[in-house]
Amino acid sequence: MREKSQKKPIPARLFMILARDAPTAVIFRRGRSEWVQLIKWNTQTDSFESGQWFHGRIYEHRADLSPDGSLLINFAMKNSSRALQDRETKKFTYFWTAISKPPYFTALALWPKYGSWDGGGLFNSNNSILLNHEKEVAEPHPNHRPERLEVVLKDHCDIFSERLERDGFGF
Repeated sequence: MREKSQKKPIPARLFMILARDAPTAVIFRRGRSEWVQLIKWNTQTDSFESGQWFHGRIYEHRADLSPDGSLLINFAMKNSSRALQDRETKKFTYFWTAISKPPYFTALALWPKYGSWDGGGLFNSNNSILLNHEKEVAEPHPNHRPERLEVVLKDHCDIFSERLERDGFGF
């Protein structure tokens, strides 16, 4: 029997995004204490590829998977003294939008943000993203510029609602 002073373990929380044109999905597995694991799921073979863990906050509702399932865009926050000051830009970065190759969070392209307003994005196609950043803060990191991607700016959009509507779940 569990004593009153012992807390129940918090179960993992899962959030999934399906690729539109491929048998691929990503699963964000949220653990405890601000840890998130990225898992790649091949829905055709029902196999899973365990990916990278991230110590911070991933805003799953501001994320999207490219139609072919090869790229992920997400909005993240890391609030630690080691991660705050960027050596290249000499600015403090708590939040960013990044593009990575699942099942990893390692940024191929990165847009620093200095607040949680907006952020994230959607894939218009495999080569085009809608970036949810204001024009004034939409400059990519000098070491992580988007290659071969068309970037369309649109600030103050509800990424989750737009993704649901785009994928046929409109209200």
